[in-house]
Amino acid sequence: MRKIIVMLLASVFGYATVSEYNNYYIPYQRIQSEYICLDQQIMSAVYGIPLDSLLIGILSETKTLVQQTAGNSRYTYENINLLAMDGKQITSKLNFDRYTSSGVSEYSFVLDLSQFSALSDQEIINKGKLAVISILKTADKIFGAGKYRVWIRFIGLPTQTGSGFPLISHTKGDWPNWPYTASSPVYATYLKEMIHPSCQ
Repeated sequence: MRKIIVMLLASVFGYATVSEYNNYYIPYQRIQSEYICLDQQIMSAVYGIPLDSLLIGILSETKTLVQQTAGNSRYTYENINLLAMDGKQITSKLNFDRYTSSGVSEYSFVLDLSQFSALSDQEIINKGKLAVISILKTADKIFGAGKYRVWIRFIGLPTQTGSGFPLISHTKGDWPNWPYTASSPVYATYLKEMIHPSCQ
């Protein structure tokens, strides 16, 4: 897998596009326990900008197989992605991507949560935190810890007073704001808050 990623990145930064299957993460809720967990999905991505391509999967509905115990059909499909429920999803925009001389991939995104305005403030904030977690878990998978930085600006984010650990929105692009990374204490806090220990 690492060899494939190196080949893909070589093509990407040589301004070529390639298609390949790759993995990304989505948050879902278990049926019995109702614990929130992460699930690794796969998509066929056309790589120009790796994390931006996989973000389409992170923010999209799934087609998860559901076994039926009665009726003519033994199965159906349903969406389990908590970031794309009831026909609504977070929309995204890429501000920039760049590859540093030290081998670190950097991304800046805008995530718009406005479609979830009918939810409570805390539910909207939780969607944002789950988006951050899914993006960073996916970046871990394709780049490796210490090999990426991600800046995120949120649109449609409610007031966070009294909401627990706040969701950080980088409103000025990147510098001088700190990015999200694999070792960010804020990322570790989101994981502890949102993802149940039994499925981390």
